[in-house]
Amino acid sequence: MSRSEDAVVLQDVSHVYRTATARVEALHEVSLTVRRGAVTSVVGVSGSGKSTLLRLVAGFNRPGSGRVVVDGRDLRRSTGGALRRLRRDSVGYLFQRPSDNFVPYLTVGEHLTLERPAAPAPDPFELASRLGLGDKLGRLPVHLSGGEQQRGAVAQLLSGGRAVILADEPTAELDDRSAAVLLREIRELADEGATFLLATHDEAVLEITDVVVRLEHGRLRGQPVRGERAPRDRRESAALDLEPDVGTPVVRLSEVRKDYWEGEGMVRAVREANMEVFPAEVVAVVGRSGSGKTTLLNIIAGWEHPDRGTVEWDLDGGRPQDWSTVAVVPQRLGLMDELTIEENVMLPAQLGGADAADTVDRLLDGLGLSHLRGRFPFEASVGEQQRTALVRALSLRPRVILADEPTSHQDRESAAAIFRAIREAAARDGTAFVVATHDPEIPRGQWRTLHMTGGELSSAT
Repeated sequence: MSRSEDAVVLQDVSHVYRTATARVEALHEVSLTVRRGAVTSVVGVSGSGKSTLLRLVAGFNRPGSGRVVVDGRDLRRSTGGALRRLRRDSVGYLFQRPSDNFVPYLTVGEHLTLERPAAPAPDPFELASRLGLGDKLGRLPVHLSGGEQQRGAVAQLLSGGRAVILADEPTAELDDRSAAVLLREIRELADEGATFLLATHDEAVLEITDVVVRLEHGRLRGQPVRGERAPRDRRESAALDLEPDVGTPVVRLSEVRKDYWEGEGMVRAVREANMEVFPAEVVAVVGRSGSGKTTLLNIIAGWEHPDRGTVEWDLDGGRPQDWSTVAVVPQRLGLMDELTIEENVMLPAQLGGADAADTVDRLLDGLGLSHLRGRFPFEASVGEQQRTALVRALSLRPRVILADEPTSHQDRESAAAIFRAIREAAARDGTAFVVATHDPEIPRGQWRTLHMTGGELSSAT
């Protein structure tokens, strides 16, 4: 019997999550076919059901109703062992959080040696080299940036030779250069017969996509569109109504340097960095993953100490350790699982004895989170969690906010809301921002942009 042209079939699939706080219908009567040897992208705002759809196709969850057929197997009738064999032999899965794709105590190179593809596939070490990881193979995942982890996970996934590959936001943590390499590999593998089902916000992904599927609140909107390309309109970039105080910086870095020893080699994470940040100013530190951006923010925050150089603050008596003075949006978010989203964002105010209810209400509404107040972080999408961490940082209207990749998991509309919240906090409260990012659509010309390459910080040219 010949193989069906359809690699994945969903028939009237619905799925409901029941938690202690809510009943969430993640998918509602979704019917979809994914043809073999094509790139199919599922788009929609964060929380629209994209990740749920991919998890059902991978067999991590079973639908509440309807059928899911993958590579000829009806997953509703498959045992747990059969589903594990399916993922081992036929279906590869890339998790949205880069660290979830690794065994913590294995190096990147050891992960790559685990793959034994039964079908033709790229050489994992050559692919890792093309993705800029040739000198990172001996490192543990914890010693890599989020983008480097993503590249390592991609190298392992694509070299597995599986017939169906599922990837949840595969370019979210990647800079433009790394994303271009990945998308070229995906397109070539699809042309050779591999099937891709991708959940994405990234317009660049749609440039190599054959079929686009749109989800809205768990429902399929319209019919899948073949050959659709995303509109190229830019994210919101209205002018910043700011007058930064160029007299006295709130923080000044002078000749800051940070080195790490890894094995027998030295990693120069930050090299003699000089920077001043003024009130009501937004400074973007732009660079590839692994260029030193996160280390630089950690040093400014006091989470890491420089090997040489100084970090000087002028906070009118405030302390960098206080949420009301310096707040951080870390790349790994740091939300507390046992607290609801509302409790997470109110925590700084409660610890400081402050009344931030009105500010929090306004921010939750502006960032599309009001309906999630009573949910726990794990009941929200990664993009929604990311916006929650930003609301927490903004809640006490601090003097300085340090934000590490705050738009990496956002759709265009949500990213625009984040840019708007940053602009409003800078204009209204005089908050200074340092934003580490590889997002190509930051409001250039309105934010002061610095570039970071190999640990070296330089002004935009």
